[in-house]
Amino acid sequence: MPVPMDQRQSAQIGFYSAAHTPGVYAPKGWYCRAWDGSNGSILVVTPTRLAPPYFPLPVISGPAVIVQSSDATGSGRFHVAIVAAQLFPLLADDFIARIRQEHLISDASFDAEPYPDDQVQYLSDRFVQFTTPPNRSGLGTDSMLATSDMAVRGLIILNLEDQTDSLTEVRVRLPGSLNSIAAAIVQLETICIQLHGRCRVSP
Repeated sequence: MPVPMDQRQSAQIGFYSAAHTPGVYAPKGWYCRAWDGSNGSILVVTPTRLAPPYFPLPVISGPAVIVQSSDATGSGRFHVAIVAAQLFPLLADDFIARIRQEHLISDASFDAEPYPDDQVQYLSDRFVQFTTPPNRSGLGTDSMLATSDMAVRGLIILNLEDQTDSLTEVRVRLPGSLNSIAAAIVQLETICIQLHGRCRVSP
């Protein structure tokens, strides 16, 4: 796959993966931890090791790169339907209606308004790129990241197909000194996430 960066940038980026999770690009020399369950999987890469306990999921206030895959056929279907209702209501209309008819979560869960401070760009009818500004709640802080003085860049893609029913989310939060690396990672992940996480090639 094409590598949209120079040699100096590529030397600072590594590829992290774990069993049953999509891989993700992040700064080289960091540490990763993965979770896997009936709702999907999460892989978190941080500059220092995450300290236990690992359940419930820790809240991260510093730099991190996260890839999260939610299974739309298992218990992750509720999260998939809620995000789809917020970002892809037309594409996922039938799926959302089916989950609502289960009446296992509140109807109000499907009425989330867009985050006013987020910058959201649709790359296709099922794929968005976003930025959550510093010190603001948004798509970037919907997962394990707490608000902080660093922006969160990310990607969300919805796959409602027979063999790949899932929602995949990537969040990248790096300090300002690594802005160019953050941008390069988002470029790489824009390619990788459309391959359903099958990126096992180092940049």
